[in-house]
Amino acid sequence: MSTTSSYDANIGVIGLGSMGSFAFWQLAKAKLDVIGFERFRPGHDQGAGHGETRIFRTAYGEGVEYVPLLREARKLWREIELETDVELYTENGGTMFGLKGDDFIQTVQESVTEYDLPHKAFIGTEARKVYPQINFSDNQVAIHEEYAGFIKPELAIQTAVKRGEQLGGVAYNETEVTEINPDKNGVTIVCNDREYRVKKAIVSAGGWTTDLLPQLKLPFTIERQILVWYNAKNPELFVPEKFPIFSRMEEGIGFYGFPTIDGKTVKVALHRGGQIVNHPSEVDRAIHESDLNPITKLVKQYLPDLIPEPVKAKTCFYTNTPDEHFILGHAQNIPNITLLGPMAGHGFKFAPVMGKLAAQLATDQYPSLPIRMFDPNRFNGM
Repeated sequence: MSTTSSYDANIGVIGLGSMGSFAFWQLAKAKLDVIGFERFRPGHDQGAGHGETRIFRTAYGEGVEYVPLLREARKLWREIELETDVELYTENGGTMFGLKGDDFIQTVQESVTEYDLPHKAFIGTEARKVYPQINFSDNQVAIHEEYAGFIKPELAIQTAVKRGEQLGGVAYNETEVTEINPDKNGVTIVCNDREYRVKKAIVSAGGWTTDLLPQLKLPFTIERQILVWYNAKNPELFVPEKFPIFSRMEEGIGFYGFPTIDGKTVKVALHRGGQIVNHPSEVDRAIHESDLNPITKLVKQYLPDLIPEPVKAKTCFYTNTPDEHFILGHAQNIPNITLLGPMAGHGFKFAPVMGKLAAQLATDQYPSLPIRMFDPNRFNGM
């Protein structure tokens, strides 16, 4: 196709998952001519944006610099709820706990102090009185923040895409993009059935990014993760009104969980420590006893009211970066492309703000929040 031919749209979004769906919504909301491509269907279970619930929190142990982004994300979650009349985010509070000197807990404390986030701090014995469902150790501390809760990921992605379509965007679902060819005049998007020509493109393909832009040579790794559900002996103790989301870090491995959303089961998982593979197609989707045992051990230790026998489990994966920070921006020598992700295994809560920032970059606007630490060019030479 000639680079001077007419365009199918001003902007194309490749990947309508956790991040791309929200970029699609933001672009359509700005009345821009946008088309989106999704190799599966929005809300699928083959990537990172599924599992019934995902954590939202602003007291952020991964870095104080993320807090302004999270505060904006919180507003945008409410914005899309108002636009669509769909409940996506339940703000029932969150409790982060660990040893007093732990880096994660110290950064959580810095977050609430620097940004004056509403919170309460407890030592382990006090925390057990407030949240008896969790068996805090005496030598642990807990920080409970109000601006935390959980998001419904599948519904969120589906809602963002649907709203984008209502606002004039066109979504091509079950349409696999096989090549992306950028040049100085635009971008050619190659699918199995035809080619599309756009002026700019946002690539939000997660673990498939290197398939589509191999020239980037970005140092990503794919990390298999397991989500597990357990029955509660007294499920009324784990309803959102009584039980917060929680997160505990120890030696770089997280243990986190949610209130019940079905009135029976409680979902918990580990953060990090999963099997590393080279490509999403290599992720083992089967559940093994060795997957479940370390999670069940922590359930026995910290959640005595759960029956320590898994009733359901699912796989997902992280697409990690070496420094565990996101990717967002323009890569050198690749014109007219904005990279939106991968998100290094902790991005879903940021989805609406990252989608907004990517939309700004793709339309040559200055980003409304600091994103320098996400520069894809930081890996050059690795």
